[in-house]
Formats: sequence, structure tokens, C-alpha cells
Amino acid sequence: MKQRSAGTQAYLGAWLWGLVLLGCAGLLAWQLSTGARWDTRIVNLLPDLPQTDLVMRAEKRMAEGVEDDFLMLVQGPQPRELAEDLRSRLLDQDILRPSENTSGSRPDKALTGYRYQLLADSLATTDKEVWLERALFRLFSPGLDNDLRNDPFGLQDAWIQQQLGTHLRLDGDFPVVRETGERWLLISGRLTASAYDMALQASLGEVLEGFQADHPEARILRAGLVFHAAAGAKQARQEISTIGIGSLLGLLVMLWCVFRDALTLASLMLPVACGLLVALPISWLIFGSLNLLTLAFGASLIGIAVDYALHLQSARHLAPEQPLARLWSALLLGLISSLAAYLVQLATPFPGLRQMATFAALGLTGAWLTVRLWLPMIPVRQHPATRRIANQLARLRVPAGAHLPWLALGAVALLAILVILFRLQVSDDLRQLNPSPPELIAEQQRVQQLLQRPGARHYLIVTADTDDALLTRLEQLDTALTALSDESHLDQFRHLAQAVPSAERQHQSVERIRFMHDTALPQLAERAGLPADALSSSIEPHPQPFTLTDWFATPLGAADQLLWLAASGADADAGPASLVLLGEADGVGSHALHALSQAEDVHYHDRVAQLGQVLGDIRDSIALWLGIAIAGLALVFSWRYGTSVWRVLLPPVGAILVSLAVLALNDTGLTLFHLLGLLLVLGIGLDAGIFSVEHAEQPASWLGISLSCASSLLAFGLLSFSATPALAHLGMTSLVGLGTTWLLVPFARVGRLPPTSSAISESSTSIPGKDPHGKAQPQ
Repeated sequence: MKQRSAGTQAYLGAWLWGLVLLGCAGLLAWQLSTGARWDTRIVNLLPDLPQTDLVMRAEKRMAEGVEDDFLMLVQGPQPRELAEDLRSRLLDQDILRPSENTSGSRPDKALTGYRYQLLADSLATTDKEVWLERALFRLFSPGLDNDLRNDPFGLQDAWIQQQLGTHLRLDGDFPVVRETGERWLLISGRLTASAYDMALQASLGEVLEGFQADHPEARILRAGLVFHAAAGAKQARQEISTIGIGSLLGLLVMLWCVFRDALTLASLMLPVACGLLVALPISWLIFGSLNLLTLAFGASLIGIAVDYALHLQSARHLAPEQPLARLWSALLLGLISSLAAYLVQLATPFPGLRQMATFAALGLTGAWLTVRLWLPMIPVRQHPATRRIANQLARLRVPAGAHLPWLALGAVALLAILVILFRLQVSDDLRQLNPSPPELIAEQQRVQQLLQRPGARHYLIVTADTDDALLTRLEQLDTALTALSDESHLDQFRHLAQAVPSAERQHQSVERIRFMHDTALPQLAERAGLPADALSSSIEPHPQPFTLTDWFATPLGAADQLLWLAASGADADAGPASLVLLGEADGVGSHALHALSQAEDVHYHDRVAQLGQVLGDIRDSIALWLGIAIAGLALVFSWRYGTSVWRVLLPPVGAILVSLAVLALNDTGLTLFHLLGLLLVLGIGLDAGIFSVEHAEQPASWLGISLSCASSLLAFGLLSFSATPALAHLGMTSLVGLGTTWLLVPFARVGRLPPTSSAISESSTSIPGKDPHGKAQPQ
């Protein structure tokens, strides 16, 4: 009667679990049909940084400007024709937004009315003779468009050239940069969609491939987030098809060699599939969107779930006469320990870790319930190869009374501790978050070098009460920044006052130009042999000052909108603010920049340093929680196992020590992602330790542990070949840690070597889960 009641409960549980999975499948189908969002931005996995409202405004502005920014340099035998062809293709495919600077208009047309208010620095501080020489040179140089009456000194051209820089010239509406005799034409603009839009990435790739096919002589240099996003997506697809499929095939081959049964093989994959089916829609529901890195990492973590199926099916193949109830306590402890190792990530301020932890916890739970409720009902077929392999593995243990292995283990442990104490360093290098290939990074750096543009790594934020007061303050800062640049302490910098002078500076420019016209024009006419009426000495400045709005409306000024933090909405009372983008600075330059930020209206922000600090804090937090998890689990296991608790902890703790020592010997700084790998090692190592104690004399236990370590090595160790630094760090840690876990299990299984004949009874032919007539029974 009891057996019938237990069977009814088992069938009821299996049906209920099937209904839950059916609900998850329906939820997932609805999410996919309604366009559930994928997120490919690694930065969205980072925590919200402690920032002031002003810095938040600046970061938002930077993100808006950088995300759809687009730059390409084109070089070839006929660069202008090549640039026009490429730009027209980008416009035709709706990749680049049509704007004034992509429609053939010259920037000087919008600035003509303000030419007397915009005086280049090269003319503002020079004497009359320099002005005369410039005018004469322009007058007698073929190819120069010289307006004798309106602009005899070429004031407008001088000011435009100052905005372009000494390294750039205009070829029609294309800025041109020269390097060692080569002319590179610049194509720039804004994308029509997000840089992460996969359809836009595909269209852009097709345009570039078609252009290169039609113009094999052309060379292109690319810069912009869209190229890095496309490269990351391409790399992810390649690694899924190589590392992912390679790992899966290796796992299937290994399991087939051990069990030689297709149904058993399918039953081992079933918990992983069910775990994903549970984790994916519920995580999507909780977070609204899922990062692809979460899916890749979380799906790999659920790969641990195959361990539960391996232990269960190994026992059913090798010890069919024993009830399955003896396994559930060990499997449950394995689940709890794994959940404890991963759920500590929920205590961190790292959204990415919380998302990964939630995904993994849901997946592990779903996989475990599948093993518990469904797998006992699936019949298995024994194969002699399984027994032979288990027999050989069962003999791998440290014999009782053997001292040399323990001395060697102690020496390795002592050496590992010493190496960790004296050589282990940490690293918070943000390059570990950058999945872009090195050649693309080098290409972007080349573009920045050619264009001499400061990056977005660090900047100053300047505030004021009015727009004109802001421009005046920027002009004051320009003096200090120029001094740093002249002394090679600061590469370069860019601010709005370099393009839009303050009203006072514009008034001074008008007076300077008026003076030069009155004193230099007569001499110019005399030296050039021109009649006096050929040159006009009247100065008619624009009735209104040249403003930021005027500048942003020009082709050249569109890019500078990134620097402008207009007060609006909730910040309407905050007043205007502006960014000063900074190039690389040495120690003296960094100290000077911090000194400038001591003023109440100047703020210095180093994005890379702050993100590095945050990564370091998270790394320290995870290390702390990892230690707390080990200590807490040690107390729990002490209550259950007493003096044998060291056997449970030896595989995971020993593997962690060896992994850290290997990192130290390789001079690889400990990163956040190494610690994530150690969490994985802890979870699998605890499973191995638990089964080594719970079922020390069972060959099925050692077979399950070996297969668990091997399958996890295939799932995670191959990640060490990933081109993404973060995944490579995770993979290398897993490779060393899981290999060490397997090597340490024989020490946890100390005891008398069992005779081969008794290791596994060859006469055991009954199969759990079947009655004498071969029908499946719940267990």
C-alpha cells in the first residue's frame, strides 16, 4: 500500500512539474512573439556609479554622443571619388543620417556673416606685417579663393582652419588629413539607429564589403561604437559555433563512451534543457531584458546541473539493486551548496552579477527538480564498458597508511600559500570588459591619432550662470590647459570656447580687425599694385554675437554638441554646463587637472579610474562573500559530518588555493572574472566532496565525480580559448580549478583499496525503475 502511495505521489509530482515547464514554455513563446529585448551592452552589467547629478548629466550626454557616432577615414588613388561613393552608399542604405555635412555644403557659408567676430589665435597676437604677408600670399597663390573686398586677409579661412587643426584641411566638404604624403578623407556623421541594432550592423557590413569589392585599392580606417558592437556580436557567434559546439560534441562523445546508451545520453541532457527553459523566461520577466553575456555565462553555470543526472544515472547503471533514496540527501546538499556559492552574488551592487546569479539559481533548481521527478522514470540499459571504467576509477585513492602522498600534498599546499601571499596581485584593468579584437582597437587608436581628437576617458565639467559666463570661464581655463599642452603634460583638449568666443572676446576681435583694416589695407594695395578702391575698409560685424546655437547649426559645429550640457527639465535651474574633453595626461598633468577642479565651478571626472575602482570594490566584495560562504558551509557540514568535514572541503578549498597560486606564478592579476570562476570551482568541488563522504565506497560515486569534473572542464575550460578577456579568465580558472578538484578527490576517499571483484558486481542485472516485467516504476 505504501509503495502504491509513493508511486502515485511520484507520478503526481512528475505531472505537476510537467505543467510548470509547459507554463514556462508558454511564457517564453509569448515573450519572443512580443519582442523581448536582448541587451549586448557590457556596460549595462556594471553597477550604478556613485555620481552627482552633474556627472550623471555629463555621462548621459557622453553616452548619447558616443553611441551613434560614426567616423571613417578613406585613402586611395582618388580619395575624393572614393569618399563620395562610400558616403552615398551609406546614405542610400539608410545607415548615415542626412545632414549638412553629408550633403556637400561647405562650412564657411554659415559663418560668413560672423567673420569679423571670429578671429583665429594666429592673427590675434601677430603684428601688421604678418597680416600683410598673409594677404599677399593669398592674393598671388593660384587655387585660393580670395575675396579682396570682403575678406582680403582670409580671416574666415584662418578661423575655420583653427577649428580643423593644423593637421586637417578641407577638400570641398570633406576634411582631409595628411600623413607621410597620404591623404585621408574623413566621413563622419550620426547613425540612423542604435549602434547595437543588429540589422544596422549587418547593413553596414554589407556596404563595406561591397565597397571594398568594387574598390580593392581603397583603404579604410574605422572608429565608432558600432564597429566594436558588430565585432563583439560576430565574435560571440564564432565562439558559439566553435567553443560551444566543440564543448557539446566533446561532452556527448565522452558520455557515449561511458554509457553506450542513447536514452541515457538524452536523459543526461534533459535536466540542462529544462533548467534553461525555467531560467530564461522567468529571468526575462524579472529583469525586463537579458544581457547576452548573462545567457552565455548562466547557461554554462546550468551545465553544473548535468552533475546531478550523472550521479543518478551512474548509480542506476552500477548499483541497480540499491534504492535511489540514498542519493537524494547528497544531491540536495549539492544543490544547496551550489546555490549558496552563486546567490552570494545577489548581495553585490553589480546588476550583471545579480542577473547571472538569478539565472543560474533558477536553472539549477529547475534542473535538479527534473532529475528528482523525471529521471527515475526513464529506464536505463547497462553496458559492460560502464563497469570497466568504474572499476578502474574505483582504485584511484590514497591507500591507508601511505605517507608520501600526504607529504607531497602538504608541500604543494604550503608552496601555494607562500606563492599567494608573496606574488598574487590584483587587476582592475577595464580591457577585460572589452571584447573587441586588438586589430579593431588599434584601428580606432590610429584614427584618433590622425585626427588628434581627445578621447572620452576623462574630462572637466565647467558650470556658470549664463552661456556667456560659461564661455568666459572656459577661456580662462584655456590658458592653464594650453600651458600643460605646451609642456607635453597633456596631449590635447577640446572645449566650446575654442569655437565660440565670449561676447567680450568677439568685441575685441572686431576692434582688432578694424584697426588692421585701417592701417594695413592701404599698404596692401600699394604692395600689390592695386587701385585703392579695389579693397574695402568698411567693417560691418553681425549685429548679434556668435552663439553656441549658431555654431551647433553649422556642419563643423554639429560634433561639438557632445560638449554642451544645456539646462532643461528638472535641471532647468541648474544653469548651463560644458565638458572639456582631455587627452592623455602624465603625472604632472593629472595633478594639475585635479588642482583646477578645486574651484567651485570646475569638476574633474575620470571615467576609467572610477570604473576600475568599482570593479575592485566588487572583486573585494565577492572575495569576502566567497570566504563567508566557505566558512558557513564548513559549519553546516561539521554538524552533519563531524570530524570528516575536511574530506568535503579538501577538493574545493585545495582547488581554490592551487588556482590562485597558478595565477600568481603567471603574473596574472586576480580579476573579478577569476573570482567568478572560483565560485564555479567551489560549487563543483563541494559536490565532489559531498559524494566522496556520503558514498565513499561506491564506485558509482567516483564515476559520477569524474564525469562531473570532465564535463565541467569541457563546458568551462574551453572558455580559456575565448578572445573575450573576461571569459578567458573564467575559463582558465575553471581549467586549473576543476582539474585540481579531480586530483584531490582520491585524498578525500582515504581507505582500504577495494578488490576489483567486489567493486562492482558483474551479476547485477536488475534495473531500478523497472518491475520484473520491464515496466518503468517511480522511485
